[in-house]
Amino acid sequence: MAHIDCNFYSDSLQKNAHVIVFIPSMSADDFLEDRQVSYYEEGKKYPVLYLLHGSYGDCMDWSLRSSIERYAQDKEIAVVMPSAENSAYINMVWGENYLTYIGKELPDFLRKIFPLSSVRDENYIAGLSMGGYGAFRVALEYPETFGYIASLSGGLDMPALQNGTEAHSKKMPLNYKEAVFDGGDKIAGSRNDLPVLLKEKKSAEICLPKMYMNCGTEDFIYPANEAFYKAACQMGVEITYERFQGVHCWDYWDAHIKDVLNWLP
Repeated sequence: MAHIDCNFYSDSLQKNAHVIVFIPSMSADDFLEDRQVSYYEEGKKYPVLYLLHGSYGDCMDWSLRSSIERYAQDKEIAVVMPSAENSAYINMVWGENYLTYIGKELPDFLRKIFPLSSVRDENYIAGLSMGGYGAFRVALEYPETFGYIASLSGGLDMPALQNGTEAHSKKMPLNYKEAVFDGGDKIAGSRNDLPVLLKEKKSAEICLPKMYMNCGTEDFIYPANEAFYKAACQMGVEITYERFQGVHCWDYWDAHIKDVLNWLP
């Protein structure tokens, strides 16, 4: 894979943005094993996975702590890994417009400079923890852009996580309640409450992206995943949900991002 460290000025964020991009390209393994792969056909556009980090992370997390580069090379898809701070990937009340940036500006910008497909069913978005919430939040806001959503250990029931037990609350970034969501008690019933947004899109007969989620059964965030899945099923929304043994850690996410890739077309 070609590993590209990209910095550019974002109009949505009104500051410089940092994103890591992997593009399928000739590798030493291809050469040594005599694999004939046509990476550079004229006009070729790659399916692309927008892969989101969790709270306290940045665009380097997936490339440093997982084998996503190798997994994506095998599947011949590009990977885009943006930084979004502790924003939950929304347009923050006091802060930057990360929802607009991830859902609109970033795909538009990157398609101009890299061979990335603009076909909806070849644009995927996934993430872990906060990034799992972000993947659903972004794709449901921009269903015309993303054909597939996936979450690993996602914060999919954000009201419960914000207003839950003290132990859970201590794991959430300090800026969430005021800077991001304008008070944790204001999430429920808003468009930042994923079941509410999902119901709105389904009622409007929007063509929903295909959905996938998985979570470790020993993970503190497991109840949030169960609650979201139950709400989606009650709406008649089709969603693939897999449960595995594991906790909230990189051993789990490195192993189970492969399940996401296997689920993708």
